[in-house]
Amino acid sequence: MEKNKYELQIIKLGFLIKELRLNSNLTQGQLSLLCNVDVRTIQRIERGKQNISISLLFSIADALKIESATLISYVFSENS
Repeated sequence: MEKNKYELQIIKLGFLIKELRLNSNLTQGQLSLLCNVDVRTIQRIERGKQNISISLLFSIADALKIESATLISYVFSENS
């Protein structure tokens, strides 16, 4: 089976989400409630183990008070 072509970006996105969550003083449980997903989903996302839908990306961005485009641009930037 072929590895996910965007595995590195998924890991970078998870790292960024965790960093922003911590900077916002939110627990994984609080973020999961804001996004209406199970806490285990947030845990997998932050570890880069789960690819997420665009709607969940928008929900996470809203909860973290950041533009979803900013998350994506960070993930695909060469300097991050």
